[in-house]
Amino acid sequence: MLRSQRTMADEDKPSLNKPRVEPPSAGMKERPFDLWLHKQLHAMYDEIASEPLPDDLLGLIDADSKKTKPPAGKK
Repeated sequence: MLRSQRTMADEDKPSLNKPRVEPPSAGMKERPFDLWLHKQLHAMYDEIASEPLPDDLLGLIDADSKKTKPPAGKK
């Protein structure tokens, strides 16, 4: 991305707790809108997505997995 293009205010600030995720380009040429969208979505949601799940939600997930878990030795 060219430096002359507009960027969000905190886009270039380094973050200690969020990893830098690169667009899935694997040799493909990305369109400018796709690059912009990828960058903006990560700027908006990476911090939220890295937060731990609340204990009450984890409790619900554990309770549900115990209900639907097949008996040991059977699939």
